Amino acid sequence: MAIEVRWFPTLVKRTRSRQPVTTVGWTAGLTPLAVFTAEGFNRADAEAVMVVVNDAQSTLEHELQDGDRLEFMVSIQGG
Repeated sequence: MAIEVRWFPTLVKRTRSRQPVTTVGWTAGLTPLAVFTAEGFNRADAEAVMVVVNDAQSTLEHELQDGDRLEFMVSIQGG
């Protein structure tokens, strides 16, 4: 029972694992925010990321299911 997590390249260097792809053990009630903060980020950092679950944009509070694929992407804005 696991969740595959992919990290946007600019986030990798700030994660505790320092890996572009990690695996997290799944438990009932697990959310992307819990995964994000477990890697050393805080709630303020979370405001700058986009959450993708199984190739669809999602939220930090989404309840993950066993086998989900989770990605954290940096929201890029420019002008």
